[in-house]
Amino acid sequence: MGIKDIFLQKGWAGRTISRPETVARINPLVQQHLELMHAYNYVAAHYGDGDLTTDLIEIRKTIRADIGKLAETVFSAGGTPPNGTDLEPGDFNLGDDPYGMLTDLQDQEQVFQEALTAEASVEHQMRTRAILGVVQASSKARLDVLKKQARTSALRH
Repeated sequence: MGIKDIFLQKGWAGRTISRPETVARINPLVQQHLELMHAYNYVAAHYGDGDLTTDLIEIRKTIRADIGKLAETVFSAGGTPPNGTDLEPGDFNLGDDPYGMLTDLQDQEQVFQEALTAEASVEHQMRTRAILGVVQASSKARLDVLKKQARTSALRH
């Protein structure tokens, strides 16, 4: 949290990045999030644990909503977000080892989390900053679920 955040709280002062810059910065996040969704879909289709299956239903709903929020940000900035039609589900094979699937998914989620963290230092418009905060909180919650499931899965091995 910067000094402006502390003093201005929900307001903002100063220059923010341009609309084309917003598109250029958010589009890779949309693409990365679409790829992450495919990885979660793979795990949902190939992982047999009941607790994780229940979690994955909610996780995938949240991912779809978050992709929509990021895409709307791109549309609002005058751009066109990626839609994932170039992605093939078969390209997201995480293997058949449950622990390996969870570890790979956790690694992908961590990379996404780091990409979102990097955006915190960019002078985005307030609405974009808020959306990035929501998406990052969702990603952190998913990461926590994956870490818990990976520990449980490791104990079974």
